[in-house]
Amino acid sequence: MSDPIPAVLRPTRVAVSTGFLLQGLVISSILTQAPRLIDKHDVGDGTFTAVLVLVAVLSGVGSVLAGRVAERRTSATALRRGLWGIALGAAVIGLAPTTPTLLVAFAVYGVGLGAVDASMNMQGVRVQALYGRSLINGMHGLWSVGGILGAGYASLCAWLDVPVAVSLLVVALVAVVACELVQARFVPAVEQEVGLVPADGPRVPWRPVLMLGLVVLVFFASDTGILTWCTRYLEDALGASDELAPLGYGAYQVGALISRLGADVVVRRTGAVRVVVGGVATGLVGLALVVASEVVAPAVLGLFLTGLGLAVLAPLSFAAVAGAVPPESVDVAIARLNLANYVGAILGGGLIGAVAEGWDLRWAFVVPLLLVPLVLVALRDLAAADPGPGRPRRSSRGVKERRGQG
Repeated sequence: MSDPIPAVLRPTRVAVSTGFLLQGLVISSILTQAPRLIDKHDVGDGTFTAVLVLVAVLSGVGSVLAGRVAERRTSATALRRGLWGIALGAAVIGLAPTTPTLLVAFAVYGVGLGAVDASMNMQGVRVQALYGRSLINGMHGLWSVGGILGAGYASLCAWLDVPVAVSLLVVALVAVVACELVQARFVPAVEQEVGLVPADGPRVPWRPVLMLGLVVLVFFASDTGILTWCTRYLEDALGASDELAPLGYGAYQVGALISRLGADVVVRRTGAVRVVVGGVATGLVGLALVVASEVVAPAVLGLFLTGLGLAVLAPLSFAAVAGAVPPESVDVAIARLNLANYVGAILGGGLIGAVAEGWDLRWAFVVPLLLVPLVLVALRDLAAADPGPGRPRRSSRGVKERRGQG
């Protein structure tokens, strides 16, 4: 007899997955139109890079705020507010008449970005716990799908000569409307409803947060550096044409998408630790191929393998921290773990960029090659990402009640 619980939970899974999709859509729509924003406001590349660093810093603030909202109310509330935040930020970024207004808009967007990053993972691990099987990788895969859709949309807007203000306003409206359509199906905070949270707040053990934070930091440092420098590496170091150079970026993203959409099935069959070990091995082979390549084709293949291998690290880290801390501490633990995302992004952009500028572009890819093996020291903690056949599924009472109220 089939389990009726997944049927009850399906609208909730769709709702939370929509949050991941919208995050990818909005960030991609903004970043892929960066050249148009730079031209519109006549700011230099260095200034715009500083703006992106500001966004990363304020995203950390947004992550902390999401943890506070989740602790005092629910992660569903944090996700809804965060989605409104990125929508507002995107709209004002497009409409900003002056550079100072643009900076304020990016600040608002940065806080919203961090809030959504944290709260969508809080919600994602709750859905996974309710189902009792690995699902988080597929949700992160939908983030990648949103990114692809955003890039395609931005390209279409540029081709049709749609003003950037109009294009980002449309994206903002899509995000708000979609959020309001699904927010009633987000996962309620069952632990708070039944009084599991202590009066003095949730207690979060630091070991899993620190160890898994290392994994998240390594991934985002590598990911940021690779995506920032791979096109220039193919063009300047390997002599790729203007038409071929972007293929490395695309190959990495396609590898990451395939990995995330398929990893949950593999986790269910073999366990999270084996998936991580296999991912690290695949990523190292890919990076070694990139570093050793003298021509374009093997480097592009290497970037595909790198994306295929490394893309599972962040989703499984969020799932692992949820499995390693008490239920009432999950949201706060995820908010803290998410800070490593932005530290890694800043470190990756700065460290790998410094190596690329100071020595040689090829050496820039040696940095992630040396960083990625550090993930293996956290294997014991990553084992908690596997729901396992023996782990009880968390109560779906709150979801069913919410469904009945809809």
